Amino acid sequence: MLSTPLTATLTLLALALLALAGHCFVFYPLSLRLFCRKSPKPALSSALGPRPSLAICLSAYNEEKVIVAKVERLLEVARAYGPATIHVYADAPTDRTVALLEPYSDRIDLVVGKARAGKTYGMNLLVERSESELILFTDANVESDIGCAVELARPFADPTIGCVTAHLIYSNRRESPTSAIGALYWRLEEAIKRIESHTVGVIGVDGAMFMLRRSLHQPPPPHLIDDLYLSLRVLIAGARIHSADHVRVFERSAVGAVEEKQRKRRIACQAANVHRVLWPELRRMPWLQLYAYLSHRVMKWLTPFFLGAGALCLIAAVALAYGAAMATAVVAAGLAALLIGHSLDVRPFSALSSATLSLAGVAAGVLESLFTRRTYTVWDPALSIRAETLSLNHGKSGGPNAR
Repeated sequence: MLSTPLTATLTLLALALLALAGHCFVFYPLSLRLFCRKSPKPALSSALGPRPSLAICLSAYNEEKVIVAKVERLLEVARAYGPATIHVYADAPTDRTVALLEPYSDRIDLVVGKARAGKTYGMNLLVERSESELILFTDANVESDIGCAVELARPFADPTIGCVTAHLIYSNRRESPTSAIGALYWRLEEAIKRIESHTVGVIGVDGAMFMLRRSLHQPPPPHLIDDLYLSLRVLIAGARIHSADHVRVFERSAVGAVEEKQRKRRIACQAANVHRVLWPELRRMPWLQLYAYLSHRVMKWLTPFFLGAGALCLIAAVALAYGAAMATAVVAAGLAALLIGHSLDVRPFSALSSATLSLAGVAAGVLESLFTRRTYTVWDPALSIRAETLSLNHGKSGGPNAR
């Protein structure tokens, strides 16, 4: 072994880059726990008292497998809530989605697009057509309890709360290594949201299910993804985002590694586009929120770059210390492990391969946003995340949310 100052420097640099890669998921939540005071819990309205009016908004494209069960559940959610209306935008689907929705046109506000315009355009249109005090956004493939809207609305009794998000769980984590990795990642995300909710406030939400004050709604440009844009606008306005951790919603994770790579590529590109547009305003947030935003919402998209640079530094250090042959052998062993995992589906190599492809998708999406300005205004949903039908069991006694 040949140890040189350059070898030591490369090793320390590799460790620093790996630490940066882990900041979002390890050091950032730990810093909130150790150094941030707990914020007071929001005042909750009575579950039985009068409620603000509510518009439930859903944008759908080629959702024939799940749309009937979703609308049936939303009708139950609206009845349980009280003063609620349901608004559905069909983004020029090419399957039977519209035909399946038409029998409900007397109970929902149904808008059918003549040409694809995208989810954000559809949601903006639905919000414009409604007049409620609160707006509930949800996706077609998301399952929920009947009482979800009632519980999400309660924290709005606190005037500092501008948005409330549900707790998303991936329901098919045992289906494949890819879905297992996706479920693990999202459990980490939800854990971070829980810590944020108790300290600095949640920094951005996903589109599975969240509720927003109409007074804080600023229509996103149609080429930007609505959930991240709207929730970051809440922070810019000085309001808080609360995680209603007991309100659990469920959806499937992608099953195939290549499919998940493409999905991550799209999501990363969409997120980076939002960050680029809103950064001039986000940078003016109070320092603690700005730290949380950079740690959670920016650095996580840089994870594959930190990991890649760290790996290159380690390989260079091995080459200097043990020779080029040893470094080549290390690289070859890593590539062989990825190939075995991807081609033969042998655990744990398959999990490593799935995670690597997912990270590659994230890197590609960030680069697309920065250098090609791609928008993904419209896209086809991953087929494996749509089950044949949605389960309607979550609202029954003894279901996952029963208390």
